Amino acid sequence: MTFKETYATAYDALYQDKDYEKECDFIEAIFKKYKCKPKTILDLGCGTGGHALILAKRGYKVTGIDRSSSMLEIARKKAEWAGLVIEFIEGDITGVSLNRKFDAVISMFAVMSYQTTNDAIAKVCKLAKESLVPGGLFIFDCWHGFAVLSDRPTPRIKEISMPPSIHLPSETESQVIPSPLVGEGQSLPRTCFGGGGKFANEKIIRFTQPELDIINHIVYVNFRVLRISLSCHPDPELVSGEVSQVKETFESHPMRFLFPQEIKYFLEVAGFEKVDFYPFLEIDREGLEYDGCGEIK
Repeated sequence: MTFKETYATAYDALYQDKDYEKECDFIEAIFKKYKCKPKTILDLGCGTGGHALILAKRGYKVTGIDRSSSMLEIARKKAEWAGLVIEFIEGDITGVSLNRKFDAVISMFAVMSYQTTNDAIAKVCKLAKESLVPGGLFIFDCWHGFAVLSDRPTPRIKEISMPPSIHLPSETESQVIPSPLVGEGQSLPRTCFGGGGKFANEKIIRFTQPELDIINHIVYVNFRVLRISLSCHPDPELVSGEVSQVKETFESHPMRFLFPQEIKYFLEVAGFEKVDFYPFLEIDREGLEYDGCGEIK
């Protein structure tokens, strides 16, 4: 599936509490454990660049692929604002052909679980293998089947209040300066004019209703997202709080949950020789309980 524009532009706000820095620490810990010193990294399903930007800041040459043009537009803006050179490619990771080699391939934040058919999983594993130099690493996380079946997904509501952001006008173009409380490069909410600039305030409410399909190993994660724009005032301290616009979008994200032996099978068929599993963010503890990710060489 491809994220729609409304959800894509709310994505970073909804996941502003996700610790991308810690996850990149985990990736680098895996590099160290397997004595891998990569210079180039391919990020499959890079989204808005959460991992790609951090890894690029740490000195790696990163190439990101995603099939959502809306997500990539945000990723490119964030890279530009950060002064980073990252190649972002629009494409489906089940069918893209790069004809290049990388020292490491990553696919984080359950991108592998978005591959809901056996064919799609096999194609991504094949792409990863074909894109690696000899001895390179393929690192990914996914929904762990045992966790899904033992602690089944439940309905949830998440509400995010977006603080005002300043949008300063110029003669030829506008310069965007995100609020300190909004992640770097965060797509701005609706703006209104006033005083020496523009101010915006927005609330995002996401309703999540999961449906479990045990036979096909899929959880259909059904989202209803409300983006509520509040009326503004030239003084950001005096936002009236009155609703001026509501946007509603619906998306269903089918997520494949995977089990260790089927992961191992797909990877071995793709040509990988060694497969190790670790609890998510815990490189010093092998094996899987409820959280899991795979590291493949």
